[in-house]
Amino acid sequence: MDVNKKAFLSALGVGAGVGAAAYLLARREAYNFRIDFLTIDKTRDAQAVLPTGLTRRKTLKILHISDLHLAGHEVKKKISFLDYITSQEYDLIFLTGDIFEHDEAVKYAPHLIARRPRLGAYAVLGNHDYYRYNMTNKILGRIYKPLRNPKDHARDEGPLVDALEHVGYRVLRNQVEHLEGESLSIVGVDFPGIEPERLSDLSATIPYGNLKLALLHMPVALDMYVKNEIDVVFGGHTHGGQVRIPGIGALITDSELAREHASGLFKREKTHFHISQGLGSDPKTNFRVFCPPHATVLEIEYEPVYATANFAAPAEKVGITN
Repeated sequence: MDVNKKAFLSALGVGAGVGAAAYLLARREAYNFRIDFLTIDKTRDAQAVLPTGLTRRKTLKILHISDLHLAGHEVKKKISFLDYITSQEYDLIFLTGDIFEHDEAVKYAPHLIARRPRLGAYAVLGNHDYYRYNMTNKILGRIYKPLRNPKDHARDEGPLVDALEHVGYRVLRNQVEHLEGESLSIVGVDFPGIEPERLSDLSATIPYGNLKLALLHMPVALDMYVKNEIDVVFGGHTHGGQVRIPGIGALITDSELAREHASGLFKREKTHFHISQGLGSDPKTNFRVFCPPHATVLEIEYEPVYATANFAAPAEKVGITN
């Protein structure tokens, strides 16, 4: 064997070894679960200068989890982490889609709410809850959209919703729920999204002074949440990019988001957005590079407005014209 051929085979062997090691590390990082803690101060975004006594500062403690991609046979470490993180004290738990990758994974639903939050648990569905994907859909579907969500790959989401609601989640599908005693409203956006007119209609039902929260899976058309003065929007889908390069960030976001906003907290005008890095991935591509799976605990400080006979909301806020 000549020297050049030996050098080539040696380099090929080294390359294969490095590639295999990198893949194993990326697979290992997919189970390196972490918890982030963030605070959002909405008292700085007051809707009006209010008389003393009409507001009282409150703090909401919220667990945000997303993109679990639960398989029919999940690893114990992932289920144990879900048990732990959902067993703590919260006011709310938000779950923003891509929950059950396989139909039989509904057996893990009780692990998604080990302890009931004070004000309840809310969920929206993601694209993987509605469709079964193969590699053609996942890769070529990003280039040729008709391959992305073919009708012959549609799932029956009914049993998934039933499993979530059985254990205590409220699944919102382009709906709004008002928690009157908390001056709080929660909008839930179903996959693939919501028409601007429908979001405006839901927003119009929110009492003046309520904190407005929204849940969605795919971060698209985000400006309409700003337009409707939603205070905080919770989303998922991006997995934080799943593969991140130091100094560059996420290679792709699979959304309208810029790389620096592939996950975490950012703000547009007065609307905060929190995009979860997710806790899983499609089992066929469950690897991560510099992008470990995260759950997030957020504390939101806000000042509810309490109605009194001596104070009325501005006319434009309640739809009154002279």
